[in-house]
Amino acid sequence: MNMPSYILAGSRFFCRLKCYDPDSIVPLIRRSPSSDIFSNMKNNATTPPQPQHKPAAPFFPGAGAAFFGPAPTLAPAGLLQRTPEDTGAMHEGIADEYRRSHGLTEGDGISDAEIVYHLSDPVFVLNHEPHTSRAYAATVNAWPAERPIWPVLESASAKIIFLRFVLHFDQTNCRPYSPGSGSGGGSCEATGAALETFRNLCQGFATQMYTRYTATGRMDADTTGRLASMGRIEVGEVPAKFHMPILIASVPGHAFNAVQIADDAADVQSYVFFEPQSDRVFMPDSALLRSGMYAGAGYFELSRLAGFNERGQYNETTTQTFLVNGSGTFTAITLDQTQRIAVHHLMANLFIVDDPATWATLLSNRPGITFETNLQEIITGMPDATLALVFPYLNGRRFRRTAGGVMETMDRSVYLQLMNRPDLAGLLP
Repeated sequence: MNMPSYILAGSRFFCRLKCYDPDSIVPLIRRSPSSDIFSNMKNNATTPPQPQHKPAAPFFPGAGAAFFGPAPTLAPAGLLQRTPEDTGAMHEGIADEYRRSHGLTEGDGISDAEIVYHLSDPVFVLNHEPHTSRAYAATVNAWPAERPIWPVLESASAKIIFLRFVLHFDQTNCRPYSPGSGSGGGSCEATGAALETFRNLCQGFATQMYTRYTATGRMDADTTGRLASMGRIEVGEVPAKFHMPILIASVPGHAFNAVQIADDAADVQSYVFFEPQSDRVFMPDSALLRSGMYAGAGYFELSRLAGFNERGQYNETTTQTFLVNGSGTFTAITLDQTQRIAVHHLMANLFIVDDPATWATLLSNRPGITFETNLQEIITGMPDATLALVFPYLNGRRFRRTAGGVMETMDRSVYLQLMNRPDLAGLLP
């Protein structure tokens, strides 16, 4: 049977069935339909995330092992000297390896002494070395487990490099999506074959990454136990040095992750996104975020997991809601819980035809229904004020009413015609 997930707001909650049950149809599609109060939104991905083959990484554990294993050391502890004039035979190998890994020949770039000087500073390494370098792995391995690395990262690029390092060894993407599906290949084979599917599928992938690495709202032992027994989500004992400002990102029918890499939480450029099923990292300006798999409808939410109760309900606290405007820019909008539900419905169904699988499912379930009729049913009960609130974000956007039909541009007159609300005209600019 299906086990839907829930988002609670005080005493209110609404059901959001994130992904297909493992025993249901379309086992290779890693995106869910929404068969509850989201009415006929039956989203299916046309291009599902592909598992990423992971080569063995310095921290990558074997099947049944702990999260982290020993990494190679850069040099015997205490032997690196912190003087830029220092040279010596014990440092030659370090400088040579650095030049090889950076594609430098002898004499290129900085001197051997300067290389040693910089590589003996862990903060410099974490802010300037690639996540695949031996120096980076050794620095992370030597970093105190109880001290978070994130606060010493000085730029957005350094934070993205650290995220890639974490994704390189974390095994969440090794989890098979459905019984019998692939487990990612490479280092995932042994581990993935030993793991069950998540009970809530794509919600499980995003939740496991969140609970493992969040710097805020760590789950207590009881909640962690329920996540494991009911959701098959393994939090584990992840050292604090790997904690970061990670969030759960949600769109109609899919869940993935975001990490905040700059201070302004209301600026979409303050985030980087990743797909926990494949470890693919993408930016807010990317076409992928605007694709049908993700925010193709021009809407996504960011949230934290506040709890997981005895009924298997996810208690998520929304931190930001973003809508795309006519220029293609995602902009933060402040909505209460009721408004979020309404906007979710409206955005998804205004652009339903541009998701061919979703539109085909609707027509199959309700032969003869039109774009206009479906939209009128969706907005039933929505306040005029909410419809007016969202219009500035829709003004100038392109949509179509039939598969293969002409693209239309949303403007005031078109919006009023589609909404068919006489009193709405007085609320629109």
